[in-house]
Order: sequence, then structure tokens, then C-alpha cells
Amino acid sequence: MVPGLSHWWERNRNKLLTSIVLASVSCVYYGLRGYGFAGSAPGLSAVGNVLRHAVVADYIPFIILLFSLYSISGGIRLTGDIPAHPLTNCGFLFIGSLLANLIGTTGASMLLIRPLLQVNRERRHVKHTVIFFIFLVSNIGGSLLPVGDPPLFLGYLRGVPFLWTLNLFRPWALTTTVVFAVYFIAETIAYRRETPSDILRDETQRVPLKLTGGGNFLLLAGVVLAVALLVPGQSIPATGWVLP
Repeated sequence: MVPGLSHWWERNRNKLLTSIVLASVSCVYYGLRGYGFAGSAPGLSAVGNVLRHAVVADYIPFIILLFSLYSISGGIRLTGDIPAHPLTNCGFLFIGSLLANLIGTTGASMLLIRPLLQVNRERRHVKHTVIFFIFLVSNIGGSLLPVGDPPLFLGYLRGVPFLWTLNLFRPWALTTTVVFAVYFIAETIAYRRETPSDILRDETQRVPLKLTGGGNFLLLAGVVLAVALLVPGQSIPATGWVLP
């Protein structure tokens, strides 16, 4: 960490410039080395193959999936305010860690972070909840299906079977259980540190949970089925059309 650059990284322009510089270095390397890439000839042909592999084969499908999950899940809104007991917050994180496998870590995070913050707004000691939400929902949670985590989706694009990631169930379950146990201990301690007035306000200010935009779950299911059934290089089920 360089303290003087901490705010420099906050600008997307600087991130873009850094990415362009590093990508240019990679392109120069592939252009000058004495052999090609993925069967191509050396030189510009190798650079073209690298760009096609990175942009067309990986980046564009990844962005399409991410944009779809982000947009659709953003149209689902869960509102309400129930008492923010430790078990309540554990329930949010547990549901999120399961949903992340079906609608992606981005989709699950978009769906649940707003109601989680709303439920905990009467409490003071809640920073740890957001941090563990990132651990469990935005990272670990999407380990069981290719739509869950971007690296798994890229592996799927390279031919890894759609359901192969279910083999990660044991590591996922172990990691999730350990992190949940740590969170429950930290959350229990934090809840006991809340003042009686905050607890009273949290218990009395109640608004039933309400879900709007539930129809978008059908769209999310469509995205998951599209990823599962539309395999690049194979024909669409019940048709003879082969996907590029």
C-alpha cells in the first residue's frame, strides 16, 4: 500500500489506464516472442489470437452474464424491518450463500444487501456483518455452479461440465460452516454491546418483509438454464443448431 496513491485508485480512468498499459505489455510480449499462440503464426497473428481469446471468448460472455444477473436481480426488491437478532442476520447470510450459487454472487449481493442494512439500521455495531456478508455471499457462496463465480464460469466456457462444480460441495460446506461460526460468535458479542435504547428501538420499529419484482426470478431462472443448456460448440437440445 502506498498512502499517496490510495485516492488515485478511486478513479475509474486510472484503473482503465493501468489495465491498458499492462495489456499492451502482454501484447508486445506475444508479438515479439518467437512462436505463436494457440496454433497461430508468430507476430501479429499471435497477438490477434490472444485478443480474440481474451476479449471475444472470455470477456464478452462474462460481461453478458454479469450484466444480466446484476440488472435482473436489481429489479427485485426486498423491504421491511424486523428485529436484527444474531439469528436474523445469520439467516440473511445463509440464504445469500445459497442464492449466490443460483443467481451469482453479484445477483445475491444486489438482492440482499439493502434489506440487511435496513434491518440493522437501529443498531450501532454492524460493520462486521457487512464484512462477513462479503465473505459468505459475495465470495464463498457462489462456488457450486458456474453462474455463481466468474472464474467458474470461465472454466465452463473452456469445457468444464456445468455440474462439475458440485464436487466442490464439501470444501464449500466446510468453509461456510467455519466462517459462519466465527460470525455468530462475533455477532453475539456485538449484540450484547448494544445499548438498551438501541435494542428497544430495534424491537419496536417493525415493518413486515415485502418482496416486489418477484417475477424477475423467472428471468434469473432463464439465465441459469441458458448457461446450463446452451453449451458452446454443442447443439441446442432438441435441435440441430450448433452454438459457436
